[in-house]
Amino acid sequence: MAVLLLRSIGVIGTPGCGKTTLCKSLGMPVISMRDYAQKNGCLGEVGLDGAAEIDVERLADLWENPSDLTLVDGHLAHHIPVDALIVVRCHPDELRKRLEARGYSQKKIQDNVEVEMLGGPWNELIGDTRPIFEGNEGVRDWIANGCPPHTTPDSAVDWLSSP
Repeated sequence: MAVLLLRSIGVIGTPGCGKTTLCKSLGMPVISMRDYAQKNGCLGEVGLDGAAEIDVERLADLWENPSDLTLVDGHLAHHIPVDALIVVRCHPDELRKRLEARGYSQKKIQDNVEVEMLGGPWNELIGDTRPIFEGNEGVRDWIANGCPPHTTPDSAVDWLSSP
């Protein structure tokens, strides 16, 4: 069996779910997707919602895997050719509190809470063959074991069915 050489792990999830907190807790090198986009001229103007669009297609073309295992922090990191993915999830009630504390507009809060309730980034991962881990408990062991296949969209957290 071939061993997968991992050099980049995308840490994705709905804005406010805890991606950056998880990255910091793991003590590994981290590339901010936003900073990488800005450095490579792939960051657009800031819109009315306070967010800047990232040209993920161009960024994917420019992507160069780091030489050492590195986390890529950003809710769009699954659009670039990282080697594996961590999907961070957050209960919608907690997510709402976090986004309110950030001063997001009610529309932006509601939009992000709805995305999380409907599966977060999983809808964009159907058919993705990279190793994927959902959550933050046990992620150190998953990485230490070489990021084996772990979670699939059909086994992901379902906020609509959970209490």
